[in-house]
Amino acid sequence: MDHQTYDRPSLETIKGIGRPMTFEAGQKIYQDAYLVGDPCAYLIVEGEVELVKAYTPLQKDVFRFGKGDVFGMLEVYVNTARMTDARAATQVQVIGFSRVEFERAMAANLTFALTCIRILSKMLRQINLKLKQMP
Repeated sequence: MDHQTYDRPSLETIKGIGRPMTFEAGQKIYQDAYLVGDPCAYLIVEGEVELVKAYTPLQKDVFRFGKGDVFGMLEVYVNTARMTDARAATQVQVIGFSRVEFERAMAANLTFALTCIRILSKMLRQINLKLKQMP
């Protein structure tokens, strides 16, 4: 996502809730149409991740996330298979959360919860706009 001026979550209150993970540049984190497993959501500690939502073979959106951003949470709320592909754009360090851990982290840190809501809202607006533009 573009790095807006909203507050980033403090890692200290949620660090012990999830598990640290590292992905190398170009490595797939998860794939579209696969069932959500654990971890289901990720907080980026360092590096960048790209999510790709393909509508057709020629139409797609690319969402870029960086330090302090959260990704992979959309399917947690809609209880569906993955809707995007996620890959490490650079070497990336994340905290991976299971569904239960993710909800616990949101309850433990209001800034984390608000960050998640803002990211979800922006993604949903972009996807909705794209769908409206399709023939």
